[in-house]
Amino acid sequence: EITPTREKIKAFLSEDDGKTWTGGLMLDERSGVSYPDGYQTKDGRIYISYDYKRSPCGHILMARITEEDILAEKLVSPGSKLQMLISKPLKNLNM
Repeated sequence: EITPTREKIKAFLSEDDGKTWTGGLMLDERSGVSYPDGYQTKDGRIYISYDYKRSPCGHILMARITEEDILAEKLVSPGSKLQMLISKPLKNLNM
């Protein structure tokens, strides 16, 4: 589903350079999620970081998933986790 706002980040897989896509794991269904960036390690784990309510009071979160999770469209792998907080604003920050 394509929306006009930044929301509902999902992960998909492609084996043909983006011509077709499979899976569809919902990483975060809230409004205000944006700017995803991902990396796959040698052991197959996929790490995706993204912003939630970007600035100035936003958070940076991370999903740790596998290709199996994406294909199943739910977490099925041990150690997989969604919406892990990796950074938040400092309190009493004068901007």
